Amino acid sequence: MPIPNTLAVRSWIATTLIILLFLGTALSSGFLAWAAQNDAKAINTAGSIRMATYRMNFLLVADQSSAELRAADISSVQQINQLIDDMNRRQSLLQQYQSQRTNKDTRIDRQIERIHQGWTQTLMPLLLARDSVGFYKASLPYIQQVDAVVSQLQYRNEQRQNRQQLLQLISMSLMILIMIGGIYELRKKVLLPVKKLMQAKAAFTSGKLETRVHLTGYKEFEELGRSFNDMVSTIEQNKQFLERQITSKTAHLTQANQVLSLLYDFAKYLTTSQVSITELNRLIADFGKIIPELEFTLCIKGDLIDNKDAIAIHSSELRDLCSTTTCDSCLIQSSFYTESFLIRHQKSQFGDLRVRPKSLGISRPTEQATPSENRIPLVQIAQLDSMIDDTETQALIANNKPAITALTNLISTAMFLLQQRQQEHQIILLEERATIARELHDSLAQSLSYLKIQTTILEKRLQHTHCDSPDLALVSDSIGKLKDGLTSAYQHLRDLLVTFRLSLNDDSFDEALHNSAEEFAKKGGFNVKVSNQVISLNLSASEQVNVIQIVREALSNICRHANAKNVTVNFGYIADSNDTLLSISDDGKGLSGSFDQTHHHGLMIMQERAKSLGGQLTVSNNEPTGTVVEARFSPDFFNG
Repeated sequence: MPIPNTLAVRSWIATTLIILLFLGTALSSGFLAWAAQNDAKAINTAGSIRMATYRMNFLLVADQSSAELRAADISSVQQINQLIDDMNRRQSLLQQYQSQRTNKDTRIDRQIERIHQGWTQTLMPLLLARDSVGFYKASLPYIQQVDAVVSQLQYRNEQRQNRQQLLQLISMSLMILIMIGGIYELRKKVLLPVKKLMQAKAAFTSGKLETRVHLTGYKEFEELGRSFNDMVSTIEQNKQFLERQITSKTAHLTQANQVLSLLYDFAKYLTTSQVSITELNRLIADFGKIIPELEFTLCIKGDLIDNKDAIAIHSSELRDLCSTTTCDSCLIQSSFYTESFLIRHQKSQFGDLRVRPKSLGISRPTEQATPSENRIPLVQIAQLDSMIDDTETQALIANNKPAITALTNLISTAMFLLQQRQQEHQIILLEERATIARELHDSLAQSLSYLKIQTTILEKRLQHTHCDSPDLALVSDSIGKLKDGLTSAYQHLRDLLVTFRLSLNDDSFDEALHNSAEEFAKKGGFNVKVSNQVISLNLSASEQVNVIQIVREALSNICRHANAKNVTVNFGYIADSNDTLLSISDDGKGLSGSFDQTHHHGLMIMQERAKSLGGQLTVSNNEPTGTVVEARFSPDFFNG
């Protein structure tokens, strides 16, 4: 329902009243002026009656005293007739004037009627009789009556003038009162609301967005005040919205700048150095600080062999509560609330980056959920399902997906470069080792073969020589030992040549371990079980070769000395550290009590290789029987 325009209505009412008063005053003034004009004519007419009476007296007196007038009787009669006609006309005009509705007055009517009767019944007969004395006597009261009529007419005219002035005064007073009331109402209901509105506008312009105005008066201004308040509220809400948007956009740009700076620094690092788990830890931790609402876990694993554990790199709280050797120790595996981004470059896959909202808390699988005395109880995901807004969690990851994708692309590039550099180092190392193998084969192997042949010839000649010297048996024994030493050296050389000719391409480190184990299992006639949990990407080319050589040397010793039936080769990570452990155990005859490592060249070679890896090698008895060879070291990938 539209609001009535009370200001316009009252303005029109006031204007109409003023106009009506003005028109009423003008019309009444005009009417009174017209009436006053008729009064003046009536007074003049009455005065002319009086003058005509004087002329008639003068004419009658002159007619009696002048012989010439008597001689000219005809002319005198004409004059008298003219005076009578003039008097009748004047009497008629006076009666017509008085007969008007505006001039109705009983007293004046009676007086005019007496004047008319005095004329027709007294004066006119005396005039026709030319009785100057009688006419004169009768004319005196007649003139008094005329004077009375004139006085009455003048009095009525004065009364009319007074009424006109009073009416004008009343009209003027009313108009003044209306104007004063209008001015007061305009001040109270227009000027003051406008002033309040201007003050509110000035306060709002100065920055006080909470400014509100309460206007009283006309409904139009009340509606204007409400409109102003609505406008101010809308502007305030829009300003707050824009400030939130600016803050959000600024935070987003700041976050994007931090992400770009972080990725740029990491990319710059890749141009000069090889990626390591330390740098990946720093990268994931810094990225988690930039986007603190999300939890990140980088799982580095191979895609060709399924039994390998992954390297888990966590962004924040998970780093202290979850293992770094598996991505499944905490509930960070792919789930409804976790999104996985593949770390893939071309055809190579290096793992995935798992992202989930930090608000989900941290939990372990059910079988590991029993907390120890010193461990903080972890939140179960099932308890949080009812408190999680799926839309918000999905939007949280979706809003940061470009940055996360850029991070995964950079990590993919880093891992690919690491793999490429490892392959290059492998190629260089293997080419160098192949060259050494060829040199050994062409020089030392041939020399040993020649010496072995010559020793055999010497032994046969001594057998066909007839000599009774007691030293012959000693010489034969020395030649036998020399032959055995040459055979052993030759076998070691052949083993070295096989090792030098190993080829490690792509993810063949695990395959090389299995092949070496199977090779010596066939030679030694024992069962072998190989368990490799270390990703080849975590090992440099020289570390892979040294590990395989330690395994081959240990298996060679088992094959020659242990008489074992079962052999186990384990290579995996050590929990809560950056170290890996290589263990070769058997169920053979074990070590003798007088075992001296310095007289076993194979053990010395393994110790030297363990030192070159930055670790240490230990040899001990296995329970209940057998030997355990353990090499513990930390790969360069974890210490970069």
